[in-house]
Amino acid sequence: MLLAIRDRTHGWIAYLIVALLVIPFALFGLYNYVGGGGPQVVASVDGEEITRGQLDQAYQQRQSELRRMLGERFDASLFDTEQLRRQTLEQLIDRQVLINYARHQGLRASNADVASAVRSQPMFQVDGRFSMDRYRRLLEQNGLTPEAYEAQLRRDLSISLLQRGVEASTFTTDQALDELLALQGQRRELAWASVPAAAYEADIMPGESALRDWYDAHTERFRMPEQVRLRYLQLSPEAIAGAITVSADAVRERYEQRRAGARESAAREVRHILVSVDEDADQAGVERARAAAEAARARIEAGETFAEVAEAVSDDPGSAARGGSLGFIERGDVDPAFAEAAWRLAPGELSEPVRTPFGWHLIEVTESRAPEMPAFAELRDQLRQAIARERAERRVFELASELETLAFENPDTLEPAANAIGVDVETTGWIAASGSETGIGSEPAVLEAAFSDAMREARENSDLIELDDGGYAVVRVADYRPARLQSFDTVRAEVEDAYIAEQARQAARDDAEVIVDAVEAGESLQTAAAGIAAARVNAPRWAGRNDRSLPAGVRETGFRLPVATGPAAAADVAPLAEGFAAVVVHGVEPGDPDAVAAERRDQLRRTLNELDGQASVNAVVTRLRDQADIRIREDNL
Repeated sequence: MLLAIRDRTHGWIAYLIVALLVIPFALFGLYNYVGGGGPQVVASVDGEEITRGQLDQAYQQRQSELRRMLGERFDASLFDTEQLRRQTLEQLIDRQVLINYARHQGLRASNADVASAVRSQPMFQVDGRFSMDRYRRLLEQNGLTPEAYEAQLRRDLSISLLQRGVEASTFTTDQALDELLALQGQRRELAWASVPAAAYEADIMPGESALRDWYDAHTERFRMPEQVRLRYLQLSPEAIAGAITVSADAVRERYEQRRAGARESAAREVRHILVSVDEDADQAGVERARAAAEAARARIEAGETFAEVAEAVSDDPGSAARGGSLGFIERGDVDPAFAEAAWRLAPGELSEPVRTPFGWHLIEVTESRAPEMPAFAELRDQLRQAIARERAERRVFELASELETLAFENPDTLEPAANAIGVDVETTGWIAASGSETGIGSEPAVLEAAFSDAMREARENSDLIELDDGGYAVVRVADYRPARLQSFDTVRAEVEDAYIAEQARQAARDDAEVIVDAVEAGESLQTAAAGIAAARVNAPRWAGRNDRSLPAGVRETGFRLPVATGPAAAADVAPLAEGFAAVVVHGVEPGDPDAVAAERRDQLRRTLNELDGQASVNAVVTRLRDQADIRIREDNL
């Protein structure tokens, strides 16, 4: 309806009508969340709900992962299925089962673990160092608060603790390891007779009816996927950054800021004494804990060592055993109030009691590391690029708002927006739903918009689309070709080539099977192959299972064959790139586990432990699911 109004009205009248319509829609949405509606629940695990929004987000992420993995082979129609959606829901249920169990067992990631995980993520780093500004900005762009994100991360880390605990309980015995090494190091004497398909092609002369019948049986091979051609405007921080000039003074100022920041954030060796406060403590309890911290401080000032008092008083058992030492920490590793106090202290200075959510702390800094800062000349170009990139991102954000407005006000053309923001309108070639390897057609969000029914039918400008590089785009469908079956007459030559190739490979396989049957009946490979004109016999040779000098099909088939127990050799048919082969095993030698280096043994043992550990984790999940109260609301899926 809104699109129809926009088509027929322009200017302030259109805005007035849209504004009047938005109010009831907004109130209706508000009612859904505040009143009788609310997020739809698709499943619950022991009372913990999984919402429709969580499922949709996880499902979209799964499709994006498949798109990245498969590239050109990705076909949205094959993966936009109820089966994939159901699999995604089952994964969310498995995750919630593990979260519930970890919570019940008291497995909880520490604040330091969460801080370390946040700081180590490249997306929150600038020039290789954690940036609080970037952290907050990225979370805000994705509609998250630091508290919500860190709570989610803490749950993920708790699951990891549980998984590592289960995996650590698995081990591989020396006997099992020796048996596997003997199998891996096995050598076999293999011979084979190759039968190339090309030798049969000249004798295959299909009639018209045979080709048409083959085409009718393989029509999907000749179906062209739906395709679009797009016209688009793109705002790229990379392109804009290249045109930005950064003064020498700005680069020098950034260097001095970074040097000051390095001094401010340099790691400090800290020790503390904690007097904990229960979560449900009243004000009197809080004051009693503070008094205990004051008493501990008085003991230190009276001459007792910090370590002695920490061991006697501190409620932090991990650090108390080490005289209160937390080792070297960075500001982001601890609570902000703790960090603020610790970074005000000079080495050797004792703090007043400091309040955090955990209780009251006495803090002492024992050492402050001098920051390691490269010389200005080493960082000059890097800093200039960083400043240009930041300015480009701000400029892109400003232009994106203008682009969004003009694209909406002029739904039938991109030209006004292009003229206003100074970017050329570009056109793609034909793009399938699987996307292209590079360019605008490789962006999942662009493909999702371009192949939507609304975009294809209305042929209007899209909404503003955020791209993976931090840029933005608006696209419109310039042309569309639906999925279509190419007619027999159009692809006749292709059909004939495919038919002949298939028949020739089948003939080669049939003759390879004739050779195998003769070998299993007791004939030698040489004698069995003599009656097949196209066959070429390769003399026996010893090889390992990873010997690349043998054709892959020969090697894989030869090492899958059982060892012959009778007078006849073991044989089977193997696929080759050019046809087929009859493969024969003449002898087997086991590998020597004692000849394997200790490092290789340890590596293999770790791999086996990881595989067994993952199997154990899966078994734990299955057991927990059996014990959990899992309810799936089919109507909300």
